[in-house]
Amino acid sequence: MLSEDRIRKMIRLSDYEKGLGSTDLKRAHYWKMDYVRLQILKTFLAVLVSVVLIFILIALYNLEYVMQHVLELPYREILLYGAIVFVLAEVIAVVVTVKLATREYDESKSRVKEYYVTLRELEGLYEEEEGQEEESP
Repeated sequence: MLSEDRIRKMIRLSDYEKGLGSTDLKRAHYWKMDYVRLQILKTFLAVLVSVVLIFILIALYNLEYVMQHVLELPYREILLYGAIVFVLAEVIAVVVTVKLATREYDESKSRVKEYYVTLRELEGLYEEEEGQEEESP
């Protein structure tokens, strides 16, 4: 027999699995620090590529000036300022990433816990129904 409570729980579980659950369940496979470190690595590489591309675009934009003054440019100062900008961008990006990744992981973990609690409740409803069917005949 169909149980209205069981159907509600199954619909709620199905909606979660198709929506947020797809990413939450993947996140839940990691330990918290492993997930945060993975996000930091992704951020580090993305900022590195971004900063390099920005510097290349700046050099291409000023290419005429660079070509005319190639021997007179203060390369040491340019590299120093570039390194400072790179380090600042990395530090800011990593701090933001740590905060966001930690929050995302914690929220996902709590939703996954709720998912498993609902799954256990559904399993209990099935066992209850099986017990009633065995007693009926």
